[in-house]
Amino acid sequence: MIPHDPDRRRFYSKNSIRILLDLRIRFSTYFFFMSKEKFEISKREGIHKEFESLIGNWKGVAHMIFEEGKIADESPIAGTMKLVLGGRFILHEYKGSFKGEPLEGIAIYGYHIDRNRYESAWIESFGMGTGILFSEGSPRENEWSFTGHYGGETPETRWGWKTYIEKEGNDKLVLFSQNLRPTGEKAGGVRILYDRVS
Repeated sequence: MIPHDPDRRRFYSKNSIRILLDLRIRFSTYFFFMSKEKFEISKREGIHKEFESLIGNWKGVAHMIFEEGKIADESPIAGTMKLVLGGRFILHEYKGSFKGEPLEGIAIYGYHIDRNRYESAWIESFGMGTGILFSEGSPRENEWSFTGHYGGETPETRWGWKTYIEKEGNDKLVLFSQNLRPTGEKAGGVRILYDRVS
């Protein structure tokens, strides 16, 4: 029978912790460099390369739609889009109005390489109050879209907010956010028609 030795147990315990910490650091370093390499490729020839086409100053009109197919308000809007954090994300800032009342908003658009999905975070003085809407979507051919949810306490009662970003050549951009009832039916939304200024 091996005699009980508290010092030996402490020694092995400390060594185990050191080994686990060392492994964690090694794995973290490995995945960091792998992700960095994927990002550099994406910046050269992938989705992050496509982000560059959205950079610029934009002006146009915003259509507020409360009832499907009927424009409740049309007003001027101006926005800027720029790359941030080394090209990882697009920062979209805009100012407009609704029924003469000024509004402004900020959105961050990105592509999560490891999870293969678009992600966004949106805040606005008119539509979001003090909340942040988080959205995500799977890449599809010729479609850049992501969906978030708001309201309701259960998935069955939550509304959807699906945003599409579509380029029309190099100097026109359409951002359409479709409001969706909990049943999936369309319920108006917001359409922004942008023309490039610079």
